[in-house]
Amino acid sequence: PSPAGAMGLMQVMPGTWRELRARYALGDDPFDPRDNIFAGTAYLREMLDRYGTIGAMLAAYNAGPSRYDEYLATGRPLPAETRAYVARLAPILAGKPRPGGALKPPGRTDWRDAPLFVVPVGSGSDAGWPQPGGQSDPTSRAEAANRNDATLASPEGIFVAGSDQASSR
Repeated sequence: PSPAGAMGLMQVMPGTWRELRARYALGDDPFDPRDNIFAGTAYLREMLDRYGTIGAMLAAYNAGPSRYDEYLATGRPLPAETRAYVARLAPILAGKPRPGGALKPPGRTDWRDAPLFVVPVGSGSDAGWPQPGGQSDPTSRAEAANRNDATLASPEGIFVAGSDQASSR
């Protein structure tokens, strides 16, 4: 449990757990992941339906609906923990970008953009080969493949020598 007594993954308070357990026919264990997540998400939905906005839902979930009702009625500031909780989560749940900028997941690479042959980086021999996301000129590809490069002209340069061939060199 938390210092405030909240239980499980969704940090549901004991009194709230008892109400939700009866309402949704949940099991006896508030730490059971399925029941705790079900209770917590159902409670979040109830708070959203009751207060109408994501920020209000989060504030009521964190501080409790009676404390949030008091804030609405009197203007008494919510606890600093609740204000920080809402400030951190509301933009994420509303689909807004985070101020620090979330990392964009890398784009998927299409296998069709991969080169047919692996070329060492910086070797200068990648001219004319297709680059990811782009097209290459077939003429320059043919020229690159047909050039008289030492590694291309010598069979020893492109194949690994077997143990019987290595001693004959």
